Amino acid sequence: MKKSRLISTRLEEEDAKVLEEIASEENVDKATLVRKWILSKIKEHKLEKAAEKYQKGLISAEEGAKMADTTIWKFIEYIREKNIWPPIQTKEELEKELKSSKELLK
Repeated sequence: MKKSRLISTRLEEEDAKVLEEIASEENVDKATLVRKWILSKIKEHKLEKAAEKYQKGLISAEEGAKMADTTIWKFIEYIREKNIWPPIQTKEELEKELKSSKELLK
């Protein structure tokens, strides 16, 4: 079992009431709801950062998926939804990459 750590925060009274209402609607306690939201935001942040690096040509889609801690298919789906593409390579860059790949496969 993974170790967990307690993290607390303060909310404005009105925001706390809204949180309680949403938790009630979702039929979960406040802590579960906040944990779900935080984990969702962490996942989204990882995807965004990996997609930025992918778009700059710093990493491959496979590396982006690993960085975002997701599958290659989910990463590709994410970058397609966000209309993110790697930088366009010149013919020379593509040929160099192909030659390098062929050498790796020997």
